[in-house]
Amino acid sequence: MPAGRPPKPTHLKALAGTLQPSRTNAHEPTPTVLLPIPPDWLSDRARHYWSEIGAVLLNMKVCTVADGPALQLLTESLAEWAEARQAVQNRGLTYETTTVSGGIMRRPNPEVAIAADAWRRALAMLSQFGLTPATRAKVSAQVEGDDDDPWAQIVADMRR
Repeated sequence: MPAGRPPKPTHLKALAGTLQPSRTNAHEPTPTVLLPIPPDWLSDRARHYWSEIGAVLLNMKVCTVADGPALQLLTESLAEWAEARQAVQNRGLTYETTTVSGGIMRRPNPEVAIAADAWRRALAMLSQFGLTPATRAKVSAQVEGDDDDPWAQIVADMRR
């Protein structure tokens, strides 16, 4: 894996106004803007996130047919985080255990680490889609109702 910052997707560079033709792959694939169908194995909670986040991504015009696996990772990470957070709320951050010598020791519940790990993974995927304040600030979205918007008809067709 190369060192350094991962490259910014071309469509995000175009929206941000930083696209330079000399640094663009002329043969880069351009998948259709579309919310992929969620896979059958996706958890119910992840399906909820899929619909919720998918609507936002379509409005931003950044979700394509090729983004299904990335959206699966994002939604399942968020679902795992939500489940772990629910367990932490029910059981608490810590539990007590007795040591070999008879003393009482407080330890973090395993769900605390699970939630932290799932949140890190979800945050990484949210950033990939431009869904955090820091990454969103770098993207200039098109104004709704712009008649010159080439994606308006595509998005309208997908919402039917």
